[in-house]
Amino acid sequence: MTRRATRLCITVATCLAAVMAALLVPTIALARAGGGQVGGFSGGGSFGGGSIGGGSFGGGFLGGLIGGSTGGGDLPWFVIVIVVLVIWFVVIPAITKGRGGATWSPTTSGGPAGGTLPPMSGDPYAPIKASDPDFSEELFLGRVNEMFIAIQYAWMARDMEPVRRFLADQQFTVLQNGVKEYVLNGTINILGNVHITEMHPVEVTREGDFDAVKLLITAICIDYTINEVTKEIVNPAELGDGKTPREFQEYWTFMRKSGAKTKADASIQKCPNCGAPVTDGNYVKCAYCGVQMNDPTLDWVLMRIEQV
Repeated sequence: MTRRATRLCITVATCLAAVMAALLVPTIALARAGGGQVGGFSGGGSFGGGSIGGGSFGGGFLGGLIGGSTGGGDLPWFVIVIVVLVIWFVVIPAITKGRGGATWSPTTSGGPAGGTLPPMSGDPYAPIKASDPDFSEELFLGRVNEMFIAIQYAWMARDMEPVRRFLADQQFTVLQNGVKEYVLNGTINILGNVHITEMHPVEVTREGDFDAVKLLITAICIDYTINEVTKEIVNPAELGDGKTPREFQEYWTFMRKSGAKTKADASIQKCPNCGAPVTDGNYVKCAYCGVQMNDPTLDWVLMRIEQV
């Protein structure tokens, strides 16, 4: 093989390695309930460690293209075109975007370049209190904490139905699709010692007839993935070793109809309409009054989760 061909082969290999690395970065960043859709897809190995990453693509396609087609001479023009296209449309955008820009929510807005949205000054909840004098930040954040913990446990159980009562339909679908990928891969994402260390509002807006509160949540957990049969940790170097705590940040956006009244005894364990206890298996409609419990005209509903 000529020097030129050798250099081009190295370039192709380098480009493909960069592409694989770029594809794997969201896996590391998104392996929790807040980013489970992507983490679940590649965490089990069928994508990151199987047919593509494991060699059938790299050894079969590139081996035949470079080793067989070139016959040791100059590479054909279409190989050069492929290399240029890979660099221009995949490698450069991936490097430019970086890990911080990887989000999985279909309705992400993201934060400002280079950091998170700053805390709001003054009383950020003043517009809400104007029509709901009983609104309490302490009660609101307490309920958010309830939701946060409940979602993590549902994620580990690979069944988001029990938390459907306070999730918007779209957000429920995103999370449920994420856990389905873990089921298909035969893996379980384990989250240990999960707790929120800080949360504060970064946006409080009125969208039509609804109030929206966007919180920046900072939390810590031990995050790792195991094989459901062998119980062995999967790819500990990248997906967590089961020992090392990791800090992460996410934006959680909640919505409630403007003018809805805060109930002092509100809880995710109660129907937002009649206050009856939520019973197992009745996670969409209340078993007592029949209302749809994730209705934002009744109480706060989690609309979306965004990775920072």
